[in-house]
Amino acid sequence: MKCREPRLKSCFCCVDLRAGCFFLALFEIFSSILGFFAGEDGRLLVIGRAAYMLHFIGSIFLLMSSFMIEVLVVIYLGTNIVHLIFCTAFIIDYALICGFCTLESVPVFFTLILSLYFWVVAFSYWRRLQWEHNPENDD
Repeated sequence: MKCREPRLKSCFCCVDLRAGCFFLALFEIFSSILGFFAGEDGRLLVIGRAAYMLHFIGSIFLLMSSFMIEVLVVIYLGTNIVHLIFCTAFIIDYALICGFCTLESVPVFFTLILSLYFWVVAFSYWRRLQWEHNPENDD
C-alpha cells in the first residue's frame, strides 16, 4: 500500500508544517495551562483538568517532535483527541450549570475549535513525514 502525499501543505496557508507545529505546540501549551485553571466547580472538573494535563504533555511532545523525534507527533494526536472529547463534555456541563459563564465558555470554545484545526495540521505533518520516509516514493 502506497502512502499518499498529505493534503494540507502548510499551516495557516503560509507557514511550513514543521514550523507551524512548533508554534501550535507553544499555543497549545499556554492554552492547556489556562484551561487547567478554568472552571471553579462542576461535575466534570477533575476529568476536564486531567484532559488538559494530558494535552499539556502531548503538546510538549509535539514541540519536541518539531525538533528531533518525529514519532512523538502520534502521541500528540492521541492526547488531542482525548482533550477534544473530555473538554467538550466539560464545557457543555459547565455551561449547563453556570448562569453567566459565557465570558468563560466562549474563549474555551474557540480554543477547542482551534485545537481541532491544530490536530489536522499535526496529522498532515505526520502524513508528510510518513510520505518522506517511504522508500516507494521516488520524489
